Amino acid sequence: MIRYDLARLADRRKGTTQPLPAIHGSLGAESSYRKALRAMLREMAAHVRQHIVPVAEREIAASRALTRDMGEREFENLESLTEKLVAIAGATVRRILGLEARRHTETFMATAKRVLGVDLAAVVRQEDLADYLDTASARNVGLIKGLGADTVKRIQTAVTNAVVNGVPAKDLRKQLTKEFGLSDRRAKVIARDQIAKLNSDLNRQRHLQAGVTTYTWRTSHDERVRPLHRELDGEVYEYGKPTGAEDGLPPGQPIMCRCVAIGIVQF
Repeated sequence: MIRYDLARLADRRKGTTQPLPAIHGSLGAESSYRKALRAMLREMAAHVRQHIVPVAEREIAASRALTRDMGEREFENLESLTEKLVAIAGATVRRILGLEARRHTETFMATAKRVLGVDLAAVVRQEDLADYLDTASARNVGLIKGLGADTVKRIQTAVTNAVVNGVPAKDLRKQLTKEFGLSDRRAKVIARDQIAKLNSDLNRQRHLQAGVTTYTWRTSHDERVRPLHRELDGEVYEYGKPTGAEDGLPPGQPIMCRCVAIGIVQF
């Protein structure tokens, strides 16, 4: 990554400052991310309906305890399928992160051109983010694996308890629907939170690359802003130093935070 001084490239009066307009995470990227996770969960749910529920219903009807064969084979098949689905979802999410990083790079360059009249084509490249994107992709794949594994575990627990306790088949189906509903809500949180964190990281990397070391905390200015972050709106911080947010984190890093860093170019 080429380091440069954005303030020196721009022709401005010494002692002045220029805020860089906010770059927010893409709603399209968040939506695509969520769709990838939901596609995984739909395939898992279909497998459970077709291959696990019928066996469980037969066990319940016969009033027998869960057999060893079903306890191992059926859920091993679900785990195997989930691993494949996680790989597919992970690959999709890696592409989404790459596209979002490219959008951010283009937006940052366009912003510098519009606000400061500086063409950054010679110093800013998409390849600058390669190492970071590898790390971010690994983090996201880990979250997807966790979502899949946790869903399998909860499904197995629900089915086992239903068979052992003689729960009516219709109640088992309701419980499985509830479990997949919980996973769907978790998928939504993961998608929104990770795109926000990606955007936060990209803002920090592009700002520091340009020699921009301070920023203003900016909220979304709506009713969903949490009280603590509303108090931070307009506060100026330095990258690498703790903020007044949860655990001293910067904008976009606390769970489900929609705030952004407005870089301050100091001449």
